[in-house]
Amino acid sequence: MISQAAAFSVIVIFGAAMFSSSVVSRRSRGSDLFLIAERSVGTWIGAMSVASARIWAPALFLAAQKAYQQGLPGLMWLTVPNVGCLVMFAFLAPRIRKVFPKGYTLPQYISSRFDTRTHLIYLFSFLSLQLIAGAALLNAMSGVSYALGVTLLAAMFTSYSLIDGLRSSIRTDLLQMFVIGTGMMVLVPMAVTKGGGIAAIQAGFAGFSGQFGNLFDPHVAYAFGITVTIGLMSGPVGDQQHWQRAFAFQEGKAFRGYLLGAMIFAMVPITMSFLGFIAAGNPEAAPALHAGQISAQQVGPEVIRTLLPSWGMVVFMIMILGGLASTGDSALCAGGSLAAIDIYRRYVRPDASDESVLRVSRLAILGISVLAVAISLIPGITILSLFLFYGTLRSFTLMPTLFLLFHENVPAWGIFWGVASAIAFGLPVYLLGELSGNIDLKVCANMGIILISLIFPAISAVIHSRDTDH
Repeated sequence: MISQAAAFSVIVIFGAAMFSSSVVSRRSRGSDLFLIAERSVGTWIGAMSVASARIWAPALFLAAQKAYQQGLPGLMWLTVPNVGCLVMFAFLAPRIRKVFPKGYTLPQYISSRFDTRTHLIYLFSFLSLQLIAGAALLNAMSGVSYALGVTLLAAMFTSYSLIDGLRSSIRTDLLQMFVIGTGMMVLVPMAVTKGGGIAAIQAGFAGFSGQFGNLFDPHVAYAFGITVTIGLMSGPVGDQQHWQRAFAFQEGKAFRGYLLGAMIFAMVPITMSFLGFIAAGNPEAAPALHAGQISAQQVGPEVIRTLLPSWGMVVFMIMILGGLASTGDSALCAGGSLAAIDIYRRYVRPDASDESVLRVSRLAILGISVLAVAISLIPGITILSLFLFYGTLRSFTLMPTLFLLFHENVPAWGIFWGVASAIAFGLPVYLLGELSGNIDLKVCANMGIILISLIFPAISAVIHSRDTDH
């Protein structure tokens, strides 16, 4: 356990480093620079940014947690769709640039067919996920209060996001990726060595209970795999963060950038899972966890705290802060672009100047940060529940958006009723399943969302084609 003074020092120094990297160049004076980095991002820088922005709470916390609880099956169902969604978007990004070469946002492309507020809800949920993960980590490692931890994290990545928008996010992504990679290369091998080596990892492959030796365990696939796969594969398609990066790449660079980013990202959950396997295979590596004193959500920090010197916790804290900040600032920038382009410029002032757009975007970043803090402070909320609920929200727009990208003649009513019906059915059913702990209801909700949101656009496209032919 590190002291509160050390924890505060780490946060201040880390935040100052991120802020300094954002003020290397002068403050953005044009909306293209602030919102889409002037469409100038190259392959390697873009790939590092894609990977860094993807390293959110599930990659850092849930990889170790699922490895500990459900062994290899849990890790597989978390990692494969997490990487697969980036590979899928590598093929979609060039299509996005082709059909909407001068675009800024997802709702701008789908125009009035989608409700912008729905996308803002996605962003609020996403940012809240980062804040709750970071606050839980700070509380576990140093005794920093939960509310204070949330506020400190929000203030940290809000401060530098206000300077340069997406360009700040991409620039700090490079530094954050270096911090995360270095931390993993130093801490995880040391923890593996002191925790029992390869033998301890192998002993944990079936989870701490030893019941999950089958990689394709049907219980894990049904209870976790189906829901998480639908949510993760829906993610990039319905998430403004990825559309914003697709628009920011140089022409012809998005495919390679996303494919390379997927490969870089894959190393993170796989490496972090070793901490969970060690805890499952060697109870002495995580005594507080096996004694029931902490939740499985904290398995990674607990292994580091138990096996390594106190400086290991400081390094681990810096590494986690880098991952949380990389995705938190991306969510803020995405929210700022939605507010400036899809609300202010579309409905309030269509002839708004660049200065006005920048001002609104910065105000939106502040507002989203405050709302996300409020959501994160809801009593009893957890990383896993937010993660699964966020995935459910994103799945509403998966099939309608794919139809819009590849079918030009889908009428507006098919898209509208597909999304509206999916929300009307899926949201209450999923919430009921979450509140009652009923896995069947949650699986039914996710499957129903995909089917309903697919049926309406498909039927409307067929009807429209027949009407056109006649």
